[in-house]
Amino acid sequence: MKKLLIVLFLFPNLYSYITLEEIDTIRFLADENSISIIENGTSFCNEYFSKDAGKLKISKNNFSNIFLCKFSERRNRFYIYMLSVQKKEKVSMRKFCTSLLEEWPDILDHMDPKLGFQKKNFLGGFYIENFFYDKVLSFSDNLEKDQQLINNEIDNFILKNRKKFSKDNQLNNDLIKIQLAKITKIYKKMLSKSSSDLDTVIKQQLDEVVRYKIFVNDVKKFQSYSCNWQPRKGNKPYIKREKFKEFEKI
Repeated sequence: MKKLLIVLFLFPNLYSYITLEEIDTIRFLADENSISIIENGTSFCNEYFSKDAGKLKISKNNFSNIFLCKFSERRNRFYIYMLSVQKKEKVSMRKFCTSLLEEWPDILDHMDPKLGFQKKNFLGGFYIENFFYDKVLSFSDNLEKDQQLINNEIDNFILKNRKKFSKDNQLNNDLIKIQLAKITKIYKKMLSKSSSDLDTVIKQQLDEVVRYKIFVNDVKKFQSYSCNWQPRKGNKPYIKREKFKEFEKI
């Protein structure tokens, strides 16, 4: 495996031919404390949609439904899916699903071939180099505000990791310097609006593996369906008979 790491270092273009799962493995071999791209991306995606901004009012009763996120190792797919939507009568399945998708402009844009290059907020967790401790940072390009944000994040890190600190001030200062260096690196990268090689590879992989899915119950026909979309392939869904319990197994 060390030979593989050397080959990838010498020929970085090979990264485009390996999966996110394989990149995770390589990163772990290089540093056993590295953050899992898949786990971090999935957790962040679910957290994003669990917030109020990620909820959709399904009916007049204000029933809320949300998208959920999961990675399938068997299929090498990252699914963003919604459950338990009841189909309206006298509306075709395709039109019904398309109308649901239109309630989510950010997701709808991902189906547009002309807008597929845009990074999506709900996929931000995969770009682990933009993470500091437990969140994606967002800077304003205002030096005073950004410095205050950096100070706040360092304070939060100290608070949440207070058990790691000791009576040895030198060790404490070294620990803080390491975190300050990390956040400063993120700050400079974001202000320059640059993308690292790893960012580029992750974007390529997400373009390949992300799929959107909405499960729909047709009560009149006693059938369950799923409407499926692929990024940059248009907003018309591919429809198939599918029960959620079948999807759970993949």
